[in-house]
Amino acid sequence: MPLLDLSLATQTLSNLLERRVKAGLTALGQPPAVINGLAVSALPADRLTGDETISIYLYHATEEAQYKNLPPPGLDEPAVRFRPMGLNLYYQLNTHSDVVGEQSAPRAQLLFGLALKALHDYPIIDKTTTLNGTPVFPPALQGTDNCFRITLQAIQPTEAPHYWTGGAQPLRLAAYYIVSVALLEPEPPSQFAGRVLRYGVHTFVRGAPRLDASRSTVTFRVPGETVDRDVEVQPGEAPVGTEIRFHGTDLAGDDTTLLLKNSRFGEALEVGSTWGVIARDDRITATVAAQIGTFDTLPGIYSAMAKVVTRRRMPDGSFRSFGQTSNEVPFLVTPAITNPAVNAIATANAQGIVIISGGVFDHPGIPADAVTVMVGPQRVPREPTATLTPGHFRVSNPTQLRFRFPITGLNSGDVLPFRIMINGAETAPRWVTVP
Repeated sequence: MPLLDLSLATQTLSNLLERRVKAGLTALGQPPAVINGLAVSALPADRLTGDETISIYLYHATEEAQYKNLPPPGLDEPAVRFRPMGLNLYYQLNTHSDVVGEQSAPRAQLLFGLALKALHDYPIIDKTTTLNGTPVFPPALQGTDNCFRITLQAIQPTEAPHYWTGGAQPLRLAAYYIVSVALLEPEPPSQFAGRVLRYGVHTFVRGAPRLDASRSTVTFRVPGETVDRDVEVQPGEAPVGTEIRFHGTDLAGDDTTLLLKNSRFGEALEVGSTWGVIARDDRITATVAAQIGTFDTLPGIYSAMAKVVTRRRMPDGSFRSFGQTSNEVPFLVTPAITNPAVNAIATANAQGIVIISGGVFDHPGIPADAVTVMVGPQRVPREPTATLTPGHFRVSNPTQLRFRFPITGLNSGDVLPFRIMINGAETAPRWVTVP
């Protein structure tokens, strides 16, 4: 059921938090004064008061892409006014305590942990969700078909200060959630289609598209061997410029594209010819491109959905497109290594420095702490000074990374694998000789 009052979504979350956190405080043996003093607010963190206060603050909203093309109920124009608008609601979770002295922070952190558990334990809230026999929905939503899905956002620690007015407020403990989908109530239609005098019935013999997995082929050569090895990995992982495959059923239509999601995007972005998407009934093949829409393609974890469009001729001779979207499957965009080559072993120069070419190693969207280098079993720390010193690595530019021997714990003459991990995505196997 569409709604106009977004505060009903906030009230739903408040009801869940209040009841679950009070139950948690009771289970932990907290005094009745603490349990009864709990308050749940919709105000931002800088306006909170009270000894035990939880804030669930609505700070942003975006339109859900899959609801943009719903058919209008009548003939009114513009049609967009008469279709419900799907919204993703963005919330910030905070806790606050005015308890005097050193106990205020532990009290706030206790409330924060209980609030995190409450939102984790109830990821979907609908009319059937009850606590102690009482519906979580406020009275205005009880009995409706509304369904709110709660997802914890993976906000990087380096990005968190941007949510605090550019540092005008002290950085506080917070968690960030997406609640979807809230349907904004449309205008009631005033015109309706007339009686049907000629039918345009279309039969679709296939089902909705479904993705089972992403896969790719990783090529490498083990030291001492003369032939490259090809290994199929799942979920798929591929650097920019290489192929990745999505396996499933009913994936071919008049037009097939991919909808890609990543924590850097506000919504799923559609790619087709720019990624060389080729669809068969059981497989979609794509080549990872340097961009996804207006965003640069960076190493990290992504998810993909297949969008399959079928076109049918209508009785008046026009064509109508019927689109269906599949489920999501994960895949990884990995950092590329072009030097050393797949069949080569990296060596250090006279200064003990190993130069690795590829990328993307440096970008505004890659936090410094998101880059990890491993040589054998040893983790190589990032160089904190202006000069690359032994036992450290440095990202010289977007396409070059260096690390320097000697590295503690490694024996001269050993041939060891080295790994570069960025945003959780790891390069294909490469080896280096310890000087």
